[in-house]
Amino acid sequence: MVANAVTVTESDVNVTTPDGTADCYFVHPATGTAPGVLVWPDIFGLRPAFRNMGKRLAESGYSVLVVNPFYRTKKAPTADQGGATPIQQVLPLAQTLSETTHMTDAKAFIGWLDQQSSIAKNRKMGTQGYCMGGPMAFRTAAAVPDRIGAVATFHGGGLVTKMPNSPHLQAAKTKAAVPHRGRGK
Repeated sequence: MVANAVTVTESDVNVTTPDGTADCYFVHPATGTAPGVLVWPDIFGLRPAFRNMGKRLAESGYSVLVVNPFYRTKKAPTADQGGATPIQQVLPLAQTLSETTHMTDAKAFIGWLDQQSSIAKNRKMGTQGYCMGGPMAFRTAAAVPDRIGAVATFHGGGLVTKMPNSPHLQAAKTKAAVPHRGRGK
C-alpha cells in the first residue's frame, strides 16, 4: 500500500501504433493532471505484477501506461505462468523486437499519453524498463527527447553491447536524467 495514496482510475486501453494496436494498461489519479510514465515490462510481458506496479506509481501521483511490447504477435498475457514461465517459451516473442520497433512504439505510446486529459502536458514524462525493457526505456528517451525527463531501468538486460546501436549510447542523445550508481572513491 502506498502511504497517502491518491484514488486512481484504471483501464485496459488500445494504442494505435504504425504496426497495429497495442493492448496496454492505463492508470492515473482520478482527478487533476499528473506527469506521465511509460513502463516497459520484462520478457514475461504485461501481467498482474506490472499492473500492480503501475497502480502503485499512479497512487503516488503519476499517469502510467504499462505496455504489452509483444502486441504484434500476442495479446497479454503473453506468459502463461507469469514470471514462472520458462524463458524458452517467451524468448521467441522478444526476438521479434528490434531497435526500430522500440523507437516507433515509444513515439506512439508517448504520443498517446500526450492525448490523455490526465497527463500534465507542462511536465516532462518518465520511462522505466525492467530487464529487457531497459533498452526500450533508453530508446524511448532518445526517440522523444523533448518529452522524456527521466529514464530508469531495473535489472536492465542488454544495455551495453559492442554494437554501434548499443542502448547505452542512446543516453547521449537524450535530455533525460539517467540515475546511476557510481563507485565511491
